[in-house]
Amino acid sequence: MIEFFDWVDRTDRIIGVTTREDAHRLGLFHRAVHLYARGLSGGLVLQKRSDSKDLDPGLWTVSCSGHVDRGESYEFAATREMGEELNVSIKENELCELLRSDPCPENGYEFVRSYEVKCPVDPIPDPLEISELREIGLADLDEWMEREPHHFAPSFRHLFPFARKRLLKIT
Repeated sequence: MIEFFDWVDRTDRIIGVTTREDAHRLGLFHRAVHLYARGLSGGLVLQKRSDSKDLDPGLWTVSCSGHVDRGESYEFAATREMGEELNVSIKENELCELLRSDPCPENGYEFVRSYEVKCPVDPIPDPLEISELREIGLADLDEWMEREPHHFAPSFRHLFPFARKRLLKIT
C-alpha cells in the first residue's frame, strides 16, 4: 500500500503531495508525531522497533511515533498512531504538546510535534511495528542512553533531550 503525505515547505505549509518513499529518498519535508506515554507504574513507555521496519529497525524510541498522513492534523495522527501501534484509544484532549521541531537530517527531514499522553496507558504492542516494550524511569533512561546510545533511534537521541525538560510526573 502506498502512503501519501503532505509535502511541506520550510514553514510547514503544504506545497504538494508526496509518497512515503519519495519523502525519505529525496529528503522532502513532511510531518510526523512522537508520543511519550507513562505506563501503569509511572515510568516512560519505550518501544523497540520491529526488525522488519524500514527505518531504525531494532532500535529503541518513543512510546509511539508515526507520520502524519495526507490531510490529517498532527493531533489526529497522534491518536491514530496510538491505536495502531499500542492498541490504546485516546482523544485529542488527552495530549499535551511538549515541543515542535524543524526538519533536519537527524529526524528524517520531518516537522515533528511531540506530545505527552496525559493519562497512564496499558499498551498492547502491534508485533508488526514493535518487538518489545519497556517502562523506565527518566534517570535510568538517561544512564542507559549515556552507556549505549547506539541502541536508540537517531531521532530519539536528537529530540529526547528537548522533550525530557518538559515531561511531567514521570518517575
